[in-house]
Amino acid sequence: MLTWMLYGAYGTTGRLILDEARRRGHRPILAGRDAMKLQQLQQATGLDTAHLPLERGTELRAALSGMPCVVLAAGPYEVTGPPMRAACLDARCAYLDVNGEADDFSRALASDDAARAAGVAVIPGAGYGVTFAECLAVQTARRMPGATSLRLSLATDTEGRSRAATLSVARALVRGGLEIQAGELRARPIASSTWRAPQPDGQGMSFASVPAAELVAVHRSTGIPNVVTGIPMPRIAAALVRATGPLIGRVLARTARRSSTSKPSSQTAIEARRSRAWAEARTDDGRIATAMLETGEGYRAAAAAAVRAVEALLQTPRIGALTPAQAFGAEFALGVPGTRIQEIQ
Repeated sequence: MLTWMLYGAYGTTGRLILDEARRRGHRPILAGRDAMKLQQLQQATGLDTAHLPLERGTELRAALSGMPCVVLAAGPYEVTGPPMRAACLDARCAYLDVNGEADDFSRALASDDAARAAGVAVIPGAGYGVTFAECLAVQTARRMPGATSLRLSLATDTEGRSRAATLSVARALVRGGLEIQAGELRARPIASSTWRAPQPDGQGMSFASVPAAELVAVHRSTGIPNVVTGIPMPRIAAALVRATGPLIGRVLARTARRSSTSKPSSQTAIEARRSRAWAEARTDDGRIATAMLETGEGYRAAAAAAVRAVEALLQTPRIGALTPAQAFGAEFALGVPGTRIQEIQ
């Protein structure tokens, strides 16, 4: 029986992590800021709960003391990540999250010295985007030694969209774009780069650059000095986003605070969903290696990856601030059922 803490257990991703954990024989302690939702979960699952507002640092540290690890599944991570990591380091409790936001992901990796001093691991991005895209990028980079640029195209197929994910998109639109250029994370206009990635049916899909934690993870794990990440976006839409991104972001943030866009689907419909990512590594002399990773519905793939990360960490503790590929290896994502990589070029 595996016991650890799941913070944000009642959110969209948190519930899926909980379901996957219970299916695999875990009994996590369910924690979060909403006492009523925690009580409902306790009644439904019989699991222990802990009402822990993050601003109550003393209570949080006490709850984490003696805990092997916590998975933070509650965003926005720029708000929740720093206090949870600080408490974990003080309590010598390993920290994982499913964050895809570049800024807090960078802050998490910057805690390497503190994590090593505490003798614990800090592993951000142990969910969908970073785990799967980094796995793909590292394996593609291995095929192209000397690559100087890498482009990641992320087409995630999800059952609706969680409130936290919508808020992340809104913040990115307001903040503006990011790319790794000459080894540095630099500001760029959002959607400033556009390209096409191949589809399984032979047709191309249009992408535009957006900021994502994958940028930071892939640069750290591959050393490639120029990295860009993008999501599906027609060129006309990309031009609109470049012109009005902050305005769209502020409107989206207001609407996202009201509700989630997730809607129940049949199991058959969920199993039919396929999320894909493409990695293209290129050298200065024009040599290219391209591959595609395919997995299932995005939120469920994230949950499966997160639970397997907990299992790997509890079996073999790591120390330091690490990306998922650094912590668990470049093949880790392939352990999620239904995940495969296809070399294209």
